[in-house]
Amino acid sequence: MAWLRRASRLVNRWMLRAASATLLVTMGIAVANMVLRPLGRPVQGSFELMGFGGALIAAFALGYTQERRNHISVDIVFERFGPRLQGALGGVSHLVCAAFFGLAGYRIGRLGLDLMGTGEVSETLRVAFHPIVFCVALGLWGLCFGLVLDGIGALRGEREEG
Repeated sequence: MAWLRRASRLVNRWMLRAASATLLVTMGIAVANMVLRPLGRPVQGSFELMGFGGALIAAFALGYTQERRNHISVDIVFERFGPRLQGALGGVSHLVCAAFFGLAGYRIGRLGLDLMGTGEVSETLRVAFHPIVFCVALGLWGLCFGLVLDGIGALRGEREEG
C-alpha cells in the first residue's frame, strides 16, 4: 500500500502545481481587467476565465488538502469512543465519503462527455468548456483515491498523518 500512497502524493503534487499556476493566471487576468477597464479596454471574457480558473483551483486542491488533513473535521462524537472504535468509524466514514466523491466525479465526467457530444461552448469567448469539466472530475477522483487509502489505512489500524 506504500506505493499507492506514493502514487497518490505524486498525483496530488502535480494537481497542486496546476492549481497554483491557474491561481497565478487567474489573478493576472483579474488585475489586467481592473487596470484596463478604466481605460476602456477590459479583458474580454475575464469573468468566464476567472470562473473556469476557480473551478480548476478548487478541484485540483482537493486531493492535496485531504492528504494534509487541511480540512474541517468535526470529531465531537468520535472523540468519545476508544481508539479502535475511532479508527473503525473513521475508516468507514472515509470510505463512505470516497463513494460519494467517486460518484460525483463519475457524474461530472458524464456531464463532460455530454457537453463534448453537443459541442456546447462558453457564452462570451465561445470556447468548449468540457475540458474544464473533465479536470473537475479528475480532482474529485484524486480526492476519492486519497479517501479510499485513508479509509483502508484506518481500518487496518494505521495512524493518520496530518
